[in-house]
Amino acid sequence: MTRDETMQAYLEIWNGTRSLDELEDLVTETFVGHMGSRDRGLAQLKEDIRSYGERAGDARFEVMHRFAEGDHVATRLVAHLTDPTSGLAVTLCGLNVSRWEDGLLAEEWAVWEPLATGT
Repeated sequence: MTRDETMQAYLEIWNGTRSLDELEDLVTETFVGHMGSRDRGLAQLKEDIRSYGERAGDARFEVMHRFAEGDHVATRLVAHLTDPTSGLAVTLCGLNVSRWEDGLLAEEWAVWEPLATGT
C-alpha cells in the first residue's frame, strides 16, 4: 500500500467505513500519537476511535489540504458531526502532522478546534 492509500484507509477507519481491525496494518509497532496533554499508542488509538464513533457516530472527516516533505506529512482536515449533547451541527478544524516509516504511520501530532456550530 502506498502512503496515500494508507492515509486514505486511516481516514476511512475514523469515518467508520473501514474496520477498526485494519488499523494494525497501517501503523508501526512503535506508533505514538501526540495529543497535546497526552500521548497514545496503538491500543489507545483504537480505543479513542471506537469511543469517538460511539459519541459522534455521524462524524465525517474530510481532507482540505495536504503537504509532504520527506517522511513528514501535514494534513488540514475538517470534521462535520452532530454534538451528542446539544444536537447541533458542529464543524471542527484539525491539523495533523505525521511521520512515516516504510509506508506506515509511525508518529502523529494532532490539534483540533471548533470552527462553527449551527442548528
